Order: sequence, then structure tokens, then C-alpha cells
Amino acid sequence: MSEAKRIEIEPQVLDTDPGAVEQAKETMRRVWRCEEVDHVPVLIDIGPECGETIVAALRDRDAWFASSVRRIERSLRVLPDDYVPWVGPPWAGFFAVPAMFGAALWWEEDPNAWPAIRDPLVKEVDGLYELPAADPHRDGFMPEVLARLEVARDCFPADVSICGVDMTSPLGDVLNLMDQTLFFVSLKRHPEAIHHACELVTETQVAVQEAALEVLGDRERFAALSLWPIWRPEHAKVLVSDDVAGIVGPVAWERFDKPYADRLMARFGGGLTHNCGPQHSSRLLMQDDPPTYGLNCSLRYSRDDLATLRDELGRRAEERLGRRGHLEVMFERHLPLADMVAGFRELADALAPDVVAVPYCQLPADGSLGDEEITSFYGAMRAVGEEYASRMRW
Repeated sequence: MSEAKRIEIEPQVLDTDPGAVEQAKETMRRVWRCEEVDHVPVLIDIGPECGETIVAALRDRDAWFASSVRRIERSLRVLPDDYVPWVGPPWAGFFAVPAMFGAALWWEEDPNAWPAIRDPLVKEVDGLYELPAADPHRDGFMPEVLARLEVARDCFPADVSICGVDMTSPLGDVLNLMDQTLFFVSLKRHPEAIHHACELVTETQVAVQEAALEVLGDRERFAALSLWPIWRPEHAKVLVSDDVAGIVGPVAWERFDKPYADRLMARFGGGLTHNCGPQHSSRLLMQDDPPTYGLNCSLRYSRDDLATLRDELGRRAEERLGRRGHLEVMFERHLPLADMVAGFRELADALAPDVVAVPYCQLPADGSLGDEEITSFYGAMRAVGEEYASRMRW
């Protein structure tokens, strides 16, 4: 990687167009309301490398800031439309709560690999009752996350949205804290211990989100209350990351997961659930109390569920609630660009005319893709988005 020019942590002047940003937001609002648009928006997320390694961007504040500025500058340069500039903390946001309780992270030697939990913190069921109270202003790497949110607030223009801290479902955080065999055994043999831990984690997750909201002051400055770099409408800022749903059965999910995730959704105003897949409980993705609007998922792991999602988020939701659901579908960064375009066509064919799926495409910023390639890719996706929109029942 060639050495990139140093960028000081200070207020930035960026070549943003407030009118274009507001138009991109309004297009997204209309899609959420199932109102006619000329194209389904295409969301492209250029990776965090941008002259830094992923590990450096995660662990070093200066590298993170420089990467964030370059990420926005390149996105403004190569994306003709649909782009809402954003900046995220980003830390190992998916492990913020486990780290607050004392879980250590494991870092590979590869400087562009993401971390994981080094060793389960809870290896005996009694350990769930011994978890300490955690404070986002003191514990784990949350103080650094809050400091970065302050930097983002003060150093980026108002039309740059800010991503928050991943709002993991409480059961998902409990899984990250425990030995996995013990976790699955405890769902059967020690349900009261799992509920105890979920209560504690829910309270901690609320404290984390409240701390982030306190830093920004203005809720609407958030792209969303999550680590995901996707701007969502004002009434639906929450994204509960619920990948644990893909590995526990529907009975355990309804008993141990959904009640606590619903409390987060109710506390912070409604939004979406994320589960890469598979989707075993699609019928429960839409409800009025708390207000939930659909799903963020991966095509790779939810492909077999598209017909069910079309029915549950389309006709059945309309019959029950008088509204249809919203889908965000992720294309991971390892996929060839042509496969992403083909996957978007697959979504249109499977879901139109009842359900809109907004594609979220992760692209590496390691030099493997040039600016013209990314712009051309956006054009190919945009063409599919225009055809998709023309087939919708708005």
C-alpha cells in the first residue's frame, strides 16, 4: 500500500452538495413509504482501508480519521447518485458490549483482518450471574468510541451523517460472552440464567445507545442507531443486529431473543432487524408495537427465503398492518461486481411487484478496484434499479 498523505484531526471542508444529499434521503424516504420513484436506490460502501490498514483504522484514532475523510472524498468522486455521506466510529462495534464486560479481542497477523472474541468470558453457567455492571464511559473500548463520535460531530459538516454503535440483540451479546457449547446447553437446562444475562445486557445496551445519543445531541444527525453505514428515515433509525437468530431455532428465538430485541426497538423508536440468514421467523418481522418495518439481510444466506419474504413483507403485512415491509440486502465484499449485478436482478425477479429490496454493496478499497470500475458498477446497478422500480406496485 502506497503511503497516503497525512490528514490532521480538525474540521474538514468537503465537496458535498447539500441538495443532492437531501434528494438521496428523500428518495429513500419514498421507497420506505412505498411511493413511486424512478429507481431503487443503490448503496455502495467503499471499505475502510483508504490508505490505511483495517486494523489501523480500528485501533488508531489518527488512522481512523484519515480513512474516514478519504472514504467520503472517494465516494463523492465515484458515486453519481444515491450517496448520503457518512462517518462511523468505527471500532469493533459488534463486540462493544462483550468488551465492556471484560472480553478480550483476538487480532490476526493479517493487518486487513477483522477481530473476534479471543476467549469466552463465561465458561460456567454461574458466570452469567457474576457479570459486573458496565459503564460505557469507563469500560472496554466504549470511551474511545464516544471520543470518536465527538470528533465526527465536531470535524465533519452537518450533511455528513454519523453512524453509531452496533445495537446487537441481547441474546447475541450473551452468545459472544459464553462458551458456545455452554450457551446452547443453557438454553435448554438453564433458561433462568440466560434470561438474567439478557436483562443485564439489555440494560447495558440501552446505556451504550443513550451515551452515543448524548454525545451527538441531535438524533437526526445519526445515519442510524447502528454501526451499519446506511441512512434510514427519521422514524426508523434502529437496526438490531440479530444474527443469533440464524443459529437458534424459532422457539428459542421467540423465547430468549425477540422480547429483549423488542425492548431496544421500543426504547429507541423503531426500525429494522438484521439477520444475515436463514430467516425462520419472517412472519414476525413486521409489527406495530414496537414499530418494526422489515429486514436487513444477506442474499448469500437468505436466497432460499425470498419467496417467503415477498409474501410476509408484501401481501400478508399489508393485510395485517395496512403497510408493506422494507428490505435491505447485503452483497459482501468478496463477490465479483458482475455477481452483485446479477444478484440485484435476482432480487427484482423474486420480489417485484410487492417488495422493494435496496442493495447494499460492500467494495474493497485496497486498490483492487479503480474509480472508473466503481462508477461503471454503479451505472449497471442503477439500470437494474430503474427496471425494478418500473415493475413495482407503488
